[in-house]
Order: sequence, then C-alpha cells, then structure tokens
Amino acid sequence: MAKFGGFPGGGNSFGNMQNILKQAQKMQTEMQEKQEAVAKKEIETSAGGGAVKVKATGDKVIKEIILEKEVVNADDIEMLQDLILTAVNEALNKADTMMQAELGSMNMNIPGLF
Repeated sequence: MAKFGGFPGGGNSFGNMQNILKQAQKMQTEMQEKQEAVAKKEIETSAGGGAVKVKATGDKVIKEIILEKEVVNADDIEMLQDLILTAVNEALNKADTMMQAELGSMNMNIPGLF
C-alpha cells in the first residue's frame, strides 16, 4: 500500500514537523540573542584624518559626533558637512557588516525541511 502525505522518506510526519518547529524556534532565539549582542556593541569611525569622529551602536544608533576645533570653519561649512556624512555613513556600513557577519555564521539548515 502506498503512503500519502508527510515528508520525503515517510515515517511519522507529525514528529518530523514537531522537530522542525523546535529547531526553527531555537534558531529564532539564537538569532535574536545575536542581534541583541551586536546592537550593544559600539563602533567608532572617523573622517578627515580624525577631525570628525562618530560613535554608533551595532543597531545603527548614532551616539556621539566629535569635531576637532580646527575642522570647524564658518567659511567652509560644505567640507565639514561632507566629513560628517562620510563618518556617519562609514559607521552605518560597519554596523551592517558586523550584523551580517554575526548572523551569517548561523547555520540556517533545518534537516527535513528541504
């Protein structure tokens, strides 16, 4: 007699489904823990040879922007704006890279699902 339904390989499909759900819940918990850990990490970037420094967290919250006095020039606001944008964008990119590196190390394979 032929078997119908269930997962490839036959067997107890309800038991397989429970195992898959448990593994998925475990992975979700691990992913959330890693995201929270990365969110707490701090990143510091700079532009203009350190004249502009930006501190941010792994969850892309800008915590501090530090400007050296010599970079503040009322006659050249555009340069200061460019330096700030460069440092902020670099901090956000580093946060993305850090998050991807942490989450990319997770094994997303659930046996029996694919």
